[in-house]
Amino acid sequence: MNMKKIYTILLLACICWAYSCNDGSLSHGDVNIPDPVEENDEDDGISSEPTTTAVIKLLPGDSHKHQVIDGFGCSFAGWANVTYLRFDRETMIEDLFGENGLRLNICRGAVYEHYTDITTFGMDREYNMQPDHPSLLNTWYTDNQGSQTNQLAQMWITDHMLRKYKNVKFIFSTWSPPTQWKSGSSVNNTKFPEIADYLVDFMKAYTGKFDMDIYAISPTNEPLTGGTGWGGCRWTEADLANFCHNYLRPTMDQNGFGDVKLILGEHPWWKNGVTYLNKMLDNQPDLVDDNVIAAAHGYSTTDENIIPCPRYENEGVPIWQTEVSDDRRRDESWNDAMKWAKTINTYFTVANTNAFLWWAGGRSCSSTGENLLQFNDDSYPSSGYYKVNRYYTLGHFSRYIPVGSHRVDVEAIPTLEDPIPADLHMSAYVKDNTYTIVLVNYSQSESFSALLEVEGEEYQNMVSYTSDDSKKWYRKKLNPSLSGLRSVTVPSYSVVTITGKLKTTE
Repeated sequence: MNMKKIYTILLLACICWAYSCNDGSLSHGDVNIPDPVEENDEDDGISSEPTTTAVIKLLPGDSHKHQVIDGFGCSFAGWANVTYLRFDRETMIEDLFGENGLRLNICRGAVYEHYTDITTFGMDREYNMQPDHPSLLNTWYTDNQGSQTNQLAQMWITDHMLRKYKNVKFIFSTWSPPTQWKSGSSVNNTKFPEIADYLVDFMKAYTGKFDMDIYAISPTNEPLTGGTGWGGCRWTEADLANFCHNYLRPTMDQNGFGDVKLILGEHPWWKNGVTYLNKMLDNQPDLVDDNVIAAAHGYSTTDENIIPCPRYENEGVPIWQTEVSDDRRRDESWNDAMKWAKTINTYFTVANTNAFLWWAGGRSCSSTGENLLQFNDDSYPSSGYYKVNRYYTLGHFSRYIPVGSHRVDVEAIPTLEDPIPADLHMSAYVKDNTYTIVLVNYSQSESFSALLEVEGEEYQNMVSYTSDDSKKWYRKKLNPSLSGLRSVTVPSYSVVTITGKLKTTE
């Protein structure tokens, strides 16, 4: 028999075997055909008995509950145009708000300061254009065209997100009222009725155009920065408190926007922002009853200056960190990512914030770290970007902490045999029977293993996600041992998030 005939017979045999496998004609006794495996979070085996004696204990009881988590977000605002003028803009937004991305649920836009029509806000303009449309070329940041393109960009972003993502909270911050209602770089307090009508007209324009709900609006972004290179307006604490309580809130209520929250403060520096918010209450104590959010930004803020805001917190007012980034240097290293992981954790565990918002979702940064997605170039229109390392550490919180969770206590219990690094930062969250534990191991030299326990209950299942310099969101099931013990190994200089369901033992 010649070789060509042998090869033909072998080929026909392989084809017949392949088809017989596909149509089920061969039984499992004849050939080992594995059953289809569906990825899920349920336990699917028994792990070896842990040797560690250290413990990470979740404390989900009512006495250990803290603030409710409203969510995570980013701003488009002054950088909406650079998202709009890219061919991969939908992919970018998916990486920020999509299921396989950061799963953000808060979108922060702007009430821009250069509207040609301050009653209709130009909502009849065509915005659903491709990035290379002739009317957009060379206009992304020239003279007043930058603001005009931002307005079109915000309309496109809003429309796109309403179509694709459910349960996103849309908020808008005002960088400055129109010039005619200012005195130099400060607000003119005799024009408060006009400014209140202006902001309500803005809400009417957006809700009318897009049939949407606005979650919250802020009358000022960084109220003590009127002389900056970007649009700004100075507001004293007394003026802002007076405007919000006596003008804007009543005007919103009278026009059907009583459910829209009013964001107070947004001072650029967190600790000074808490002082600013407190002075607003000194001038107008009834602000806490005005359906408000107390907010500040985190610029030039060390972790030691991330302090709580008890005067609002004790009244049930949500505390939001509404803008932060590194505006001083560009650092895309894992060191930078770990720094932000520790900082985000501090906002939740020390300042008791209900929400955390990053500044720019995407942009080209040459000397700052203001973005989560770095563009490959800063020409427009264009495409191409990559995820900066801090994108992944933010995701350890935004992806796995469900909106509506309560932050709860969690404690580390080391032993002499099995110490736990002193530079471990932890937080935990529970919603119904789901739980999330975030472990930020800031030690660059010490890894550790620990048993995972829960007070008064048991774990129904458990999955860990690990990121360090070499891997991101690495998924692993933490099955129980034969004796029911579960353990986790936390590498040095890493973030590990653990999720799953609880089952009551009573």
